[in-house]
Amino acid sequence: MSTIIPSTQVDLLSPLEYSSKNLDHLGIVAMVCREIGLAGEIDRIVGVDPRQKVTCGEAVVAMVLNALGFVDRPLYLFPEFMETKPVEILIREGLKAEWFNDDVLGRTLDKLYRAGPEGIFMQIAANGYREYSGRFFHNDTTTMSLQGEYKHEEGDMDAVPIEITHGFSKDHRPDLKQFVISLVMSDDLPVFIQALSGNASDKNHFREIVKEYGASLREKWGEDKIWVWDSAFYSEKNLGEISESYKWITRAPETLSEAKEVLENADTEKMRSTALGGYRLFSIEVEYGGVKQRWVVVFSEKAFARETKTLEKKIKKEKEQVEKEVWHLSNQEFYSEKDGLKDAQKKEKRWKYHKISAIEVEERKKKKGEGRGRPGKDAPAQTVYRIKAEFVEDKSAIEKETLRKGKFIVATNELESEKLSDEEALKAYKEQQHAERGFRFLKDPMFFAHSMFLENEGRIVAMVMIMGLALMVYSLAEHKLREALEKENETIPDQREKPTKKPTMRRVFQVFEGITVLYRGSEMVKVLNLRPIHGKILALLGREYERMYCTSYG
Repeated sequence: MSTIIPSTQVDLLSPLEYSSKNLDHLGIVAMVCREIGLAGEIDRIVGVDPRQKVTCGEAVVAMVLNALGFVDRPLYLFPEFMETKPVEILIREGLKAEWFNDDVLGRTLDKLYRAGPEGIFMQIAANGYREYSGRFFHNDTTTMSLQGEYKHEEGDMDAVPIEITHGFSKDHRPDLKQFVISLVMSDDLPVFIQALSGNASDKNHFREIVKEYGASLREKWGEDKIWVWDSAFYSEKNLGEISESYKWITRAPETLSEAKEVLENADTEKMRSTALGGYRLFSIEVEYGGVKQRWVVVFSEKAFARETKTLEKKIKKEKEQVEKEVWHLSNQEFYSEKDGLKDAQKKEKRWKYHKISAIEVEERKKKKGEGRGRPGKDAPAQTVYRIKAEFVEDKSAIEKETLRKGKFIVATNELESEKLSDEEALKAYKEQQHAERGFRFLKDPMFFAHSMFLENEGRIVAMVMIMGLALMVYSLAEHKLREALEKENETIPDQREKPTKKPTMRRVFQVFEGITVLYRGSEMVKVLNLRPIHGKILALLGREYERMYCTSYG
C-alpha cells in the first residue's frame, strides 16, 4: 500500500525528488466503478488470465476513466493519458501506466465482444442500481457517423456483427457511413445499450429488442415495467407481436386517418386540465391493428402557439407562390379552353391553403406564326385562350389544419387507468427525453473524442458498451449526489455561483479540476489543492469518496 507522509515530515529536498499526478474528478469516477463492482463483475464473466498484468475488468475501468477524463485524447495514446494519473489509487496498487497499451485495450475489447456486451452491460446495471430504477423503459436510437473504410470479401458478411454502412442519418451526414446505437433508460439511468448496423430501422428494432432482450430485462428489473417509444414503433405488426406480453406507451402517428379524425374532432374546451402546466387532455378507447388500446388526446398550449405561428408562415409563403403561378397562368396561351382550365385545376390541387375564387377565359384570334417574325398577310388565324384566375385563402382547409395544431395522441395498451392514469401516460412519454439526454452525452466530444478509430466491427460493438458504462457511471454519480443534496437539504454552487440541488456531474467534474497527488520518489506525500467545496461534495457522496481523496481538505 502507498503511504501518505505527513506534510510536516516532508524534507525540503531537490525539486527533482518530487513529482505530481492529476487526480482531478477521476477519484469520484473510480469510486463509482468500485461501488458497482465494475472490474470484478467483468472479470467474473470474462475470466482472468494469470499471465496478464492487467485484467479485462481493470482495463475497462481505465477506459471509463479515459472516456470521462475531459481530454481530447484517443485510445491509442492511452499510456500517455495514464502516465499522468495516480493509477495505484484509481484502480489497483501495483499497476503501471505503461501496461495500458493498445495491445491490452484491443485484447480487452475482443474478449468483451466474444462474451456478449449486451448481457455484460445488463448485469452490471442490475448489480449497480436495481433499487434506483423507475417504472418505465425509455428506448430510442441514434446514429454515429464514421470516416474510413469497412470492407469485407464476398461471403464474409455473415461473420460481421454489425454493418458499417449508409443509412438514415440522425446526424444529418448522409455522406458518411454509420452505425446505430440503441439505448434503454429507466429514469435517468441506462439499463441496456446495443450497437446496430448503420441501416437498421427503428420500426423493426423496437420490436426485435423486446423479443430478444425483453425477458432478460424483465427478470432483472421486474415484471411491471412499461416500454416507451416514439411513433416509429406504432405499426400493426409491432402492436400485434408485442402487446400480448408487454405494456407500452407510444405516440400514434398523426398521418393515420383515424388519428386525423380524432384530432380534428377533439374539442379543446371540453378537455380536462392537468397538473402538467399548459396541457389539457381526454382519453378514448380504440382498436388498431387488432389491439385494444387507450388513446390519450393531448392539447399543448405552447405547441399550439408554436405550430399556428409556423402555419401562418406557410400560408404566407404559399400565397407568394400562388401569386406567381396565377400571373404566369394569365400570360400563357392555350389552344383549347379545356387545356387552360385543366392546367388551372392542376395548379390549384397543389395548393394547401388557397383556392381559385373566380376564373375568366379570354379568347382571341391569332395568326399562325405570330410572335416569330411578321406573319404573312394571308396566314390563317386560330383561336387561343388565356385563363384569368383570382384566388383566396381556403378557410375550410386552414381551419381543418388549425384544429389539429397543438394536439397529439399518446397511445398505450394499458387500459386500466387505475394502473396508469392519462396524466402518467403523458408524463412518461414526455420523459422520453431521458434517452435523448443519454445520446447527447455519448456524442459529446468532451467525453468521447476519437473513440471510434477502431478498425473492426467487433471492437466497435464492445466500445459501445464501454460508452454505455461511462454513461452509467456518470449518471449514477449525478443521481447519488442529487439524492444526497435533497436528503440533507443542502446546495452547492452552479456555474453561475447560484445555489442548486440539481448540479450536473459535468459541472462537479469541472470543480474538481486541479487536484493533484504529490509524490516524493515513488511515495505519495499529499493530495493538493483540496478546498472546502470539495470536502462538502465528497462528504455528501460518502465516506469512501472522502478516503479516495485522503480527506486532506480544509
